[in-house]
Amino acid sequence: MRGGAIAILAWATVLLVLFIGNWIWDAKPVNAATAAFAAVVTYATGVALWLARREALRPGPPAPRSEPESVPQSSLAAVLIGLSVGTILFGLAWANFLVYFGAGILVLSLGRLVLELRSERATRRRLLGEEEPR
Repeated sequence: MRGGAIAILAWATVLLVLFIGNWIWDAKPVNAATAAFAAVVTYATGVALWLARREALRPGPPAPRSEPESVPQSSLAAVLIGLSVGTILFGLAWANFLVYFGAGILVLSLGRLVLELRSERATRRRLLGEEEPR
């Protein structure tokens, strides 16, 4: 992702400032060590993204692609996955039945997601196959 590491490095800088403030304000070393660890891990993540792809620090839009990109308009599976996860979490607090019901809906919706992805790939292959002879 072009420019993806910029936000992570900015967040790491905010954590560094909070670490310094915590270190000065609080005399307990555990609090400062926790804040320092958070800043170091976040900086390490940003640097790892930058080392993985040099575009991670370049702002602006990505280079244009020549191939078509499939963008779904709606997905029943995504809605059902969200509802099933919500049902499972609600069931953890109230009733075991909701956990089992949510898990069943989750399995069915993941199957529906597989069908949607297969259909998307077939449509993409058909589109690319029709556009090549032109």
